Amino acid sequence: MKLFLLLLLIVLFGCKQQGSNKSNQVDHASSYDQVKEELLSLERKWIEAEFALDTAYISTLMHYSFLDISADHLHDKQQALKGMYDNMEAMRQDDIFLDSLKFEDVRLNLFEGTAVLSLITHSYKKDKGKAVEKRMRFYDVWIKDNGKWKALSSQGTVISDN
Repeated sequence: MKLFLLLLLIVLFGCKQQGSNKSNQVDHASSYDQVKEELLSLERKWIEAEFALDTAYISTLMHYSFLDISADHLHDKQQALKGMYDNMEAMRQDDIFLDSLKFEDVRLNLFEGTAVLSLITHSYKKDKGKAVEKRMRFYDVWIKDNGKWKALSSQGTVISDN
């Protein structure tokens, strides 16, 4: 009888654990989707802020140790903000304005407190009245800092039409 009760407890405990795991899988999936949407919203706001020359807002999205990585430079937070401002100011002077933007090929790897997001930004601009498209692949690392997502690093590569 004791053996029967022991086996029954093991089976019941195992069933409870499986049910608990299913619940965690659902919670993990909804958490994953929620983080993905939150980060994509931050990415979109970042780009819109660039075109608005709002580096003060962008600064709030960056971790203090942020690194901007490209083929020809490695910039810290202040250098990256200055580079963004200078680039966007030059585009304004050349009458280049963002019409719309969409994200493609979004991939997210989520770890405890860290998110690695890769995506393609497909922007549509006006350059002196002429429509121009540009695609860039980004690899961004975000960390949770005091309850808020902060960009830790970003690397962007222009995708050529070849």
